[in-house]
Amino acid sequence: MILIAGATSTITAITGIGGGLMLIAIMPGFLPAAAIIPVHAVVQLFANSSRALFGWRFLRWEFVLAFIGGSILGGGIAAGITREINLEYTPLLIAAYILFTTWGPTRVFNKPLPGEFVAIGAVQTGLSMLVGATGPMSQAALMARGLKRDALVVSGALMTTFTHLTKVLLFALLGFSFIEYWQLILGMSSAVIVGALIGTRLRYRVPEALFLRILRWVLTLLALRMIFLTLS
Repeated sequence: MILIAGATSTITAITGIGGGLMLIAIMPGFLPAAAIIPVHAVVQLFANSSRALFGWRFLRWEFVLAFIGGSILGGGIAAGITREINLEYTPLLIAAYILFTTWGPTRVFNKPLPGEFVAIGAVQTGLSMLVGATGPMSQAALMARGLKRDALVVSGALMTTFTHLTKVLLFALLGFSFIEYWQLILGMSSAVIVGALIGTRLRYRVPEALFLRILRWVLTLLALRMIFLTLS
């Protein structure tokens, strides 16, 4: 799990998306269902914050600050919903989200919408409480703004940092015991920081089009694996 966390962090630092989805797709079968999203949230908090730190010069704060406001709102609403959900079937929600994100329609914006990133922050963080990895939502909106690769990767990373920070705080308030998994969390968090540094250095050395094509099929296979493990 530590090696996988480092590898997925490297992938995300190169492409901007995909690593968090890959990691959460692999976690079922290694951890109890109720621990998957909380542990993933802590690890991704370190992965995204380090990626944002390594490229802080490219941050677009006008988008990030609006997103943070929505993130707090959406996370608070979702915290109440998680109490009523049978987490045994959480992997099925995760798999469905991965397949939709990978093969679903691409969202296209013709012009900025009022409160767009506030709404995206609320939806992304709220949904992330349930399915774990929702970073592609904000990435789609940033891409539509015409951001260059560094600004897109780094701004998306800081947005997702606040999504996972909100989740960690809310899961702690809901009573999840992070201390039970401290060794795994420490190892995986250290690995994702190293992965973020390596990926930042390799970002322009990997052909993006080919890499994303391969990534799409890897994510699909991982989602199918999650469905099989949950239903078998």
